Amino acid sequence: MRVDVYESDHYLGGYHVGSTMDIRIGRGRKNQIILPHQTVSRHHANLIRQGSRYLVMDRSTNGTWVKGKKVERALLEGGDEFIISPYVLRLTEEEPEWDRETEVKSPPGSVKQFEGMVGNSSAMLQLFDMIERVADSAGTVLVMGETGCGKELVAKAVHNLSHRSTGPFVAINCGAISRDLVESELFGHEKGAFTGASTARKGAFEQADGGTLFLDEVGELSLDLQPKLLRVLETGEIRRIGSQRSTEVNVRVVAATHRNLKKEVEAGQFRADLLYRLYVLPVAVPSLRDRREDIEHLVHYFMGPRGELQPEALERLMGHAWMGNVRELKNVLERACILRRDYPIGPADLIFLDEGGGVRPADILDQPFSHTLEELERMYYTRALEKTDGNIRAAAKSLGIAKSTFYDRLKRYGLPQDRGRDHGEEG
Repeated sequence: MRVDVYESDHYLGGYHVGSTMDIRIGRGRKNQIILPHQTVSRHHANLIRQGSRYLVMDRSTNGTWVKGKKVERALLEGGDEFIISPYVLRLTEEEPEWDRETEVKSPPGSVKQFEGMVGNSSAMLQLFDMIERVADSAGTVLVMGETGCGKELVAKAVHNLSHRSTGPFVAINCGAISRDLVESELFGHEKGAFTGASTARKGAFEQADGGTLFLDEVGELSLDLQPKLLRVLETGEIRRIGSQRSTEVNVRVVAATHRNLKKEVEAGQFRADLLYRLYVLPVAVPSLRDRREDIEHLVHYFMGPRGELQPEALERLMGHAWMGNVRELKNVLERACILRRDYPIGPADLIFLDEGGGVRPADILDQPFSHTLEELERMYYTRALEKTDGNIRAAAKSLGIAKSTFYDRLKRYGLPQDRGRDHGEEG
């Protein structure tokens, strides 16, 4: 999906959102989509992915408009538009090379497909069965698995297969939010509750009312916030910061963690009573190391028609440790497609940025490989320009980043910044 931005009838550019879960929109520089107009709030709205659709959530003073009506939230599909001050933002369907879910949607052959995931391995088939069994219950789900193994896809599958599928799916990454803001993000706040709280705001629990709240990396919650989460799970009530009254919410919580919460309890970093409350319906997501027979299917899907590998390259993928799991596999393949000289892709094209600093073993190369990470990144952006014949807008789109971000990278690595203008691109 892409968000195209217009002012009057003038096209300002498109933002590739890919599989990003939560896109922040506003005037401030911390937003993914920046709208530099004085009538736009610093944090004006959020665009939250819900399967193939997006939920626009207004957080502003001047409002967000859909079909001529001021909305607090609205569910949008490809082709729909919403208005923020002088800007029209349109959701545009697209299928770039790497705009795909971390797991496989339509692999070749008779590979089992399930809610955006794929796998014929016994570990994945057991996972699919477990998701189906827990989806229709009302109990809290705790998804456990390593980083990059697809815990969010599991959470979305639980939501999509439950009786709450028509309600909102709201995701919060507890480890990605400033500790000072987590309570407000979860429970909301009243106007004047703290410095900067110029308006009242609903938190994630209220936003997810009638649907599912996904608490990713719940093990990162601070000890002082854990009792407040426990209270919501036990009573079904939240209290905004600065409020004197409680509000009932009808929310099914799906939490996820890459940590061993039992060990965290033993170390005094996680409350035992909260763990017992979360550990109602545990779902374990297998690592890629535990389902290596699915790697070849993932390779063919991510690479599509370009997916020709030398047997030695596939053998190397099968033998890798995959500490970053499917996300790491996707990144390795993307990097190989950009940096490769020719097809089929060989073992020398596969670069693993692991604890070894990303150095490829000399025994599979004609000569030792000694590029630094900075040199690799410079090559990454140079190849993107080469593939698009110097068109900066197209190169940025192919990498799934904003054109302004691409210009920053060109400046950082001393690359020419005017190549796109020689090919008819607007400045």
